[in-house]
Amino acid sequence: MKKNKVLAAVLLLVGSTAFAQSKVTLSGFVDLNLEVLKNSGTEGTRKRISSGGLNNSRFNISGIEDLGGANRAYFTIEPMFGADTGEMSAQFRQSFVGLRGDWGDVTLGRQFTPSFWVAGYADPNWASSYSMVNAMQFFYASYRVDNALQYKTANFGGLQGRFMYAFGKEDTTKNGRFMSAAAEYRNGPLFLGFAAEKAYQVDVYNKTSMKSSRDNYLSATYRFGSVEPTFVFHTYDGYYAYPPYVGFTSKGWDTQLGVRWNVSDRTRVHASYVHRKDDKNVDIGTADGLTLGVTHGLSKRTDVYILASHVKNKKDVKIGYPVSWSANPSAGQSPSGLAIGIRHAF
Repeated sequence: MKKNKVLAAVLLLVGSTAFAQSKVTLSGFVDLNLEVLKNSGTEGTRKRISSGGLNNSRFNISGIEDLGGANRAYFTIEPMFGADTGEMSAQFRQSFVGLRGDWGDVTLGRQFTPSFWVAGYADPNWASSYSMVNAMQFFYASYRVDNALQYKTANFGGLQGRFMYAFGKEDTTKNGRFMSAAAEYRNGPLFLGFAAEKAYQVDVYNKTSMKSSRDNYLSATYRFGSVEPTFVFHTYDGYYAYPPYVGFTSKGWDTQLGVRWNVSDRTRVHASYVHRKDDKNVDIGTADGLTLGVTHGLSKRTDVYILASHVKNKKDVKIGYPVSWSANPSAGQSPSGLAIGIRHAF
C-alpha cells in the first residue's frame, strides 16, 4: 500500500507539471501473455498469465532541460509492476539523473551496466523474459547496479566508451562495489562492442568473507538488408550470488549466435542459441539454450508475439539455467516454455 501511494504521488506530480513543463514525459509498457512452462522429469506443466514477455511492464517517467551551450540535464525513473496482479515491484528498474553535452554524458543512480548495452544490442530478443542472453550468459552477473556513477564519452567517428563505478552498499566494505569499462563501434550496418567488469559481493553463507568476480563480453552484429546476424562471447570467473538464496563460485565461457529478420514493416522473426561451457560443473553446469520468436505490430503501439524456448542442462548440478527468470528448474531438469502475448506501449 505504501509503494502504491508513493507511485500515485509521483504520477500526480508528472501530470500536474507536464502542461507547464513539456519536456517531462510519462510513458511505459503493459505486457501480458498466456504462458506454458514445463520442466523435464516428474514435475507437471504450469499454465498461467504472466507479465513481461517482450519486456517488463513498467512506467517510464523522464525529463530533460536545456541548460544552454548544448548542455542538458535529464532524469529517468522506471517503476515496474506485475500487470497480471497489479502489484508494484519492490525496486525500480532504473532511477538516475545526469548531465549531457558535446563532451558526453554523466549519470548517477541505479542504471544499466556497460555490458548490458554491449551484449544487449547483440541479443535478438533484448530484455525479453525468454532471452537466452539474460538467462544463460548474464545469469547471476550484474546488468543493473545501484549507487553507480557512469560516464559515456562523446562519439568519435562511430567509437564511444562507457565507464562505470558503483559504490556498493556504501558501508566500510567492498560489498556491492562494481567497476566496468566498455567500448562500442557503430558504422552503418556494423556494430562491435567489448566490456570488462569486476564485482564484489559478501559470501551468502559466510558474511565475513568478501569475494569477487570478473566478466568480459565481446559482441558483434552486421545487417544484410533486412537480416541481421548477431554474436556474443562471454567469459566469467569468480563468485556470483543472489542473496540470500544462492551463492556459488565458478569459471567458464559461453557464446551466443542469433539472427533478427524484419520480414516486413510490421513483422519480425528472431532466433537465439546459447552454448555455455562451465569448467567446474559443480554448482552450475554446461548447457545449451534456444529461443525462437515472432513479433507482429498491430499498430504503432501494440504488438502481438509468440516466444518459445528450451534449455538443455547437460549436468546434474545444483542450479539449472531457466527459460524464464520467473520459473527456475530444479537440479538436473531441462525446462521448456511457450508464451503468446500482447504488448502495448503508452
